[in-house]
Amino acid sequence: MLVPDGDQAISNGVLVSSSSRAGWTRYNWRENKPQATYLATLAVGKFDVTTGTSEGGVPIVNAYSTDLGDNDGAARASVERTGEIVDWLSGYFGPYPFSSAGGYVPNVPSSFSLETQTRVFYSPKAFRNGSNVSVVVHELAHQWWGDSVSLERWSDIWLNEGFATYAQWLWSEHEDEGTAQEIADYTYASHPADDPFWTVKPGDPGPENQFDTAVYNRGALAIQALRGAVGDDAFFRILKAWPTERQYGNGTIADFRTLAERISGKDLGGLFETWLYTASRPSTNSAGAALGAKAVSERADAAARPKSWTQIQQTLEGLHAG
Repeated sequence: MLVPDGDQAISNGVLVSSSSRAGWTRYNWRENKPQATYLATLAVGKFDVTTGTSEGGVPIVNAYSTDLGDNDGAARASVERTGEIVDWLSGYFGPYPFSSAGGYVPNVPSSFSLETQTRVFYSPKAFRNGSNVSVVVHELAHQWWGDSVSLERWSDIWLNEGFATYAQWLWSEHEDEGTAQEIADYTYASHPADDPFWTVKPGDPGPENQFDTAVYNRGALAIQALRGAVGDDAFFRILKAWPTERQYGNGTIADFRTLAERISGKDLGGLFETWLYTASRPSTNSAGAALGAKAVSERADAAARPKSWTQIQQTLEGLHAG
């Protein structure tokens, strides 16, 4: 990419070379792993670029528009934790699958963020209320769930968004801001039986509900239900096995169920049908419900709201597509 001197070009992968001549600079970025077309990204403008290496050895490249204004400090406080988060996620999902990691925050009016491969696109609006590390966790989790292992068809979007959202729940546990169980209970109690939230089937939401909040939140509920049904040992082995066995390939929900049943030794047909393919609120004693006592209430108690709840929900504002 050839840009006027003073501007930079930010893209996927690793910066192989840059050279200037006659007032222009040529940037040569290269991504050396398979990449879905919608995960390609290119930004041209004036950026402050930071580089480093995570403790686990992953090269990190982040970039911030020089005119972010009030969002600049919060964006940096969040995105500069990329290396830490990549290493932490590797403990759940296996080794980081690409040659570099990072993100960029341009000064654009977009309201959503997107898991563009190795170089996440973050909307400045993600940081308008202050530091938001949860959105960084969500988009980096996609590097395993959605980027390294891509969907075979869009109806299986749960494999992307459900697991990226659940990574936020795991981060909440890590930060002592609410366990995944507490978040699941609060999510369930926040949506009464007649809430349209339950009419969206995360396993096949249809084109009109592709990025409905239910795909994210009910999708994460399904993962917590899976955790409760198979136990932590099998559950965390499943989380590592999918990105490892399917790396740089594609997968479907049916493929994931087969893997989960193989590792757990359990028939999970009822659980998947209840949580992913039924357009109604599962009962608290349904297959794999794994809900605590707080979830039995028809209405969520504000006093029981996990500390991480606001940031997690902020990530989903604007029906963000990533």
